[in-house]
Amino acid sequence: MAIGDALTSRSQLYGRDSADLLARTLYGETENDSSSRVGVAYVVMNRKNATTGEFRNLNSVEAVVLQQNAFSCFWDSNLGKCLAPNTSSAVWKNCVNIAQNLSSFSNPIGDKLFYTVTSLFNNLSYTENGKLYYKFPGGRTVQITSKVALGAHTFFNYI
Repeated sequence: MAIGDALTSRSQLYGRDSADLLARTLYGETENDSSSRVGVAYVVMNRKNATTGEFRNLNSVEAVVLQQNAFSCFWDSNLGKCLAPNTSSAVWKNCVNIAQNLSSFSNPIGDKLFYTVTSLFNNLSYTENGKLYYKFPGGRTVQITSKVALGAHTFFNYI
């Protein structure tokens, strides 16, 4: 099983090497945004290493990236790109490099556990009584405790 082997179904993602799964996640989530790629990789690692909160029991890259609805690149509508990445592209090669050597890259997002495209964050966030709130698409509204904009993404934590 080489990193980036073409797959035909979501079920084939289970049991893959962590670097392979992380590279596929980076490829699917940041194909056109190299500036935020390392940040997305650190979101995965922050969730994997979480000891409290909603991610505390996700102690592998596989558990984090394949958690239902966690990363849009693994939704059925977007899955094709992650199942069969263009392994000859410079983008894929960069994703693999980051996945295999993440500890050699500075963490640009600190302890952030969430991210979204900055334009969406800006459209779905508002300030009330001096506090910043974000409404997840189709979901709950949360109070933002910290955020970092990087590339085309905003990384954040909430209460």
